[in-house]
Amino acid sequence: MKKHKIAVGLALAAWMTAGISGTALAAGGWVQTDGNWKYTDSQGNYVTNRWEQSGGKYYYLGSDGNMVTNAWVDDLYYVGADGVMVTNSWLKMNTAADGKEVGWYYLTSSGKMKTDGWETINGREYAFDSDGRMRHGWYFDDEDIYYLGGEDDGAMKTGWRCLAYDEDDKPDDGDVSEQYSQAGDDARWFYFQTNGKAVHAEDGTYKRTTIDNKKYYFDEDGVMASGWVAAEDETESGDTTGISKFIYLGTENEGNMYQSTWVYLDEHPWTGDDEDEIEEGDDEDCPDEGESAWYYLENDGTPAYLPSTADSMSDATTKVGSNSYFFNEYGVMRTGLIKISVGDENLVGYFGEDSPYDSSPDSYMRTGRQTIYDDAGDRYTFYFSTSGSSKGAGYSGERDDYLYYEGCLVEAEDGQDYEAFIIDGKAYLVNESGRVQTSSKAYRCDGDYMYRISGGKLYYTDDDGEAEDEVTEGSALPEVVYHEEYDL
Repeated sequence: MKKHKIAVGLALAAWMTAGISGTALAAGGWVQTDGNWKYTDSQGNYVTNRWEQSGGKYYYLGSDGNMVTNAWVDDLYYVGADGVMVTNSWLKMNTAADGKEVGWYYLTSSGKMKTDGWETINGREYAFDSDGRMRHGWYFDDEDIYYLGGEDDGAMKTGWRCLAYDEDDKPDDGDVSEQYSQAGDDARWFYFQTNGKAVHAEDGTYKRTTIDNKKYYFDEDGVMASGWVAAEDETESGDTTGISKFIYLGTENEGNMYQSTWVYLDEHPWTGDDEDEIEEGDDEDCPDEGESAWYYLENDGTPAYLPSTADSMSDATTKVGSNSYFFNEYGVMRTGLIKISVGDENLVGYFGEDSPYDSSPDSYMRTGRQTIYDDAGDRYTFYFSTSGSSKGAGYSGERDDYLYYEGCLVEAEDGQDYEAFIIDGKAYLVNESGRVQTSSKAYRCDGDYMYRISGGKLYYTDDDGEAEDEVTEGSALPEVVYHEEYDL
């Protein structure tokens, strides 16, 4: 911005003096009296209270007939030290005078002071109040928010701006905020569109906008949101905690919505500003602030989570790349041997031994035959389905000549030789290694006849090994200590 310079117009004075003569006076023109310039009309009368054009410039003659200098005329025009009407120029009032407050004013091409609105000056946009003073700092125009720089700047700002901001002491109209290169405790990011208007939401909500192909959210004050934000008003079907309202927007200097990506965070939805939007669970479900956990953010930005509507392992897990992972109802990735109860059915899955809080856990869903140690330290063999919607779920029934129940290998007790078990209403006879017996014959347990297979059915026997009653009840199925259990 270039200040209007006030200086004595020596060239004008010389021109005026050279033009004075008796003839000129009679015909009307400039005269100097007691050091003051006056203008006479064709009758020789002094002109008062009006503008006169001379040499292509305008001058104002006051009520005493003297040419006015360094003053406002009619509160809308300004004449400089040479008396010439100022046009296309900035004027700064360093002290209040002539009804004008301290500040910058702009005189347009007509000489008239710009008031109450916007003006394009040298390719930049400026706003002026009803008194003609250039606005600066924050400008709140009804629902629109602008930032206009410092007192000697005033140009409308566009694009990203990191400005001083205190949530407990928000700026008022005209306040100037210090500009920063990074957000922090005392500064926040704002985005001003090409029309100068800050992107902002209605009260209590968030406004989403795409900038350079990234999605950002802004609150009602125009502050760029960061971290965990409850951006959605309603939860998804199957969400029992409120986690589907949330998205993650990175650090206070990022702000863009994370999509289709893993994040390892020590901040959580229930520890942030929108904690009231989620129903916090116990410590096992919901890590404390400062304790890191893994989340996977889906394509729409919401965390993957366990829906209450899941009725298969496919529904209960989330596929990322070529592997599937388990997340609890709060979106936190979990590991270990997990049981999910769906009505009368149990879905058992195994997601690695590492702690879910490790920075790089081995946590993908396992399939096929696996050796697993439960939370009590006992060693088990499991089999998990390898295809279909039940992929990764513990298998129940006979598989490759071995018997499994909810994935766990079913074996006869040591020293018993054989035991009968009932799974899904069918009787099976297995040995101590879990192998299913199918040969039609009598089977001894600890030296005595106990069972006979005949016609594909399993019977108890008499002392001679002859079939008696069909087996309808079996031994207790294996009990496993799961790392976590969920009821849907």
